Amino acid sequence: MKKVILVFAAALCFALPTVKAQSVDSALIDAYNAFDSAKNYQQQMAATNQFKLIEKQWPDNWLTNYYAAWSIAVVSFVEPVSAKRDPMLDEADAFYKKIERMDTTNDEVAVLGALLAAARLSVAPMSRHGKYGKIADAYYDLAKKVNPNNPRMFYQQGNSMYYTPKLFGGGYEKALALYQKAATLFPNDSKDIHKPHWGAKVNQKMIDECNKKLK
Repeated sequence: MKKVILVFAAALCFALPTVKAQSVDSALIDAYNAFDSAKNYQQQMAATNQFKLIEKQWPDNWLTNYYAAWSIAVVSFVEPVSAKRDPMLDEADAFYKKIERMDTTNDEVAVLGALLAAARLSVAPMSRHGKYGKIADAYYDLAKKVNPNNPRMFYQQGNSMYYTPKLFGGGYEKALALYQKAATLFPNDSKDIHKPHWGAKVNQKMIDECNKKLK
């Protein structure tokens, strides 16, 4: 265990000067590209740790906190150890609370809030649906007021329908309609790191999955 800790500490010491040598924008772009191209959980976690290092260097920056919270939320869905998921999301919530204090009128903040609620719900769907389903819906309502054409909102709602049994109001048909709506809006997304643009690739993958399920 001591050896593992020492190796991790050495890695942080090596990574931090590298982050410091970059501008915040270039550091975020590198981390985002690493996350977006990740092939497995380990690579996603490495990119997530990169985002957290960036936040430590620029703790009062809206974007550094946003991407730290977002990456943790996404990775939490595939975290293989269930007991680790809530502690991960506690960390994401700390970053999220900071950006909420910085900007409460941004639709991307509301969409991220809904993503975090969905992540909490996924830890224990049956017992948490009532609480976190309502929280997610409230965030979606807020996002719609600011920007009714946010593609990430429709993509996430599609995920909710995809993983909700038809008996309980979900199903692949409803999910597909939402994913298709998102697909029409993603092409308008800027690729500027200052404007979150994640989701398009996975949204298309889910469209393909729904079409297979509905054959």
